Amino acid sequence: GVTVTTEGGGVVRAGFLLECGNGLMDGFDRRVDAHVMPICNYIVATEPLGTRAKGVIANDAAVADSRFVINYFRLSGDGRLLFGGGESYRRGLRTDVASFVRPYMLRIFPQLQDVRIDYAWGGVLAITLNRMPFVRRLSDKILVSAGYSGQGVALAPLFGKILAEAVKGQLERFDLLQRMPVPPFPGGKLMRYPMMVAGLSYYALRDRL
Repeated sequence: GVTVTTEGGGVVRAGFLLECGNGLMDGFDRRVDAHVMPICNYIVATEPLGTRAKGVIANDAAVADSRFVINYFRLSGDGRLLFGGGESYRRGLRTDVASFVRPYMLRIFPQLQDVRIDYAWGGVLAITLNRMPFVRRLSDKILVSAGYSGQGVALAPLFGKILAEAVKGQLERFDLLQRMPVPPFPGGKLMRYPMMVAGLSYYALRDRL
């Protein structure tokens, strides 16, 4: 099996170790770090829009655009606009989330210039170089699934089931995922993060042009 010793000196013994922390795994396993990098993404919720809501999204659809740094938005049950936009590549979450996301929102919905933002928050997700999830057997008893690249709400529960199947010896779906090519980030341990920031910043600039 596997023996894990915690920072506090505790010891956990198990038959398998599953590494499934996605964007919060940075620094945990160098073999995963080479393929999976954390970035931060942000969402705001406006005040209830009342009768103005239908002028924003008439059919209650959930919308995402085709930009490299995507914008995504929908209406909440009480008529607020939930808007996700903007990414930051520095370590740690921003504290000025509302003012950071508002310009992205107003580019699409300039008619909401006078609307108050009631809630704003951010979180850490994980990307891979080609946006394909990184699913691998790192050793006989260690499996990893991470790097959902913004699709984790849908993919993580499914991939959790697939890892559970693999632990029980049912490897068909796990082996299929293992065959997906997920190249390492260039630059090695020291340069992979600055090179990733430079590359993402370039594509974000192309969005604005």
